[in-house]
Amino acid sequence: MTSPFTYTHTVEAEVTAEAIWSLYDDVATWPSWDAQAEFVTRDGPFAAGATGTMKFVGQEPLHYRLAKVDPLREFVDETPVGELVVRVAHQLEPLPSGRLRITYSAQIDGPDAQAQQIGPMITADFPDTIASLIALAKERTP
Repeated sequence: MTSPFTYTHTVEAEVTAEAIWSLYDDVATWPSWDAQAEFVTRDGPFAAGATGTMKFVGQEPLHYRLAKVDPLREFVDETPVGELVVRVAHQLEPLPSGRLRITYSAQIDGPDAQAQQIGPMITADFPDTIASLIALAKERTP
C-alpha cells in the first residue's frame, strides 16, 4: 500500500498577492528567489495545462505541467520524477489584516520508500524559498 509524502509550509507577510503572483508568472525570476533553481521555462501562458522545464542544482532538467492556475490565489505544478509524481500547490490568501498568507504544499505520490526519501529533499528549502520570494516582491513593490 502506498501513501503520499506530504509537507506544508505557511508564512504570513506584509506583501500583496499581485507582487508575489508577478514573480510566479515571470519564470525568468525564479532563480532569483529559489536558490536551487538554475532555470525554469514555460511554454505558453500562465494557465492550467501549460508545460515547461525546471532545472535544479545537481539534477537533470524536469518537465512539469500546470495542473491548476487560479490567478492571484493558487497554482499547482505536477512533475513526474521516475515512478513518482510531485505536486506542489502555491497558495495566496489575503487576510483581513492586510497581510498575505503564503502556503506551499507538496504531495508526492508513488512507491512509499521513494516518496519518503525524495520528499524531504524537495521540501527542505520551502522556508528559505518563501522568504526570498517575499523579500524580492517587497523590493520590487514601489
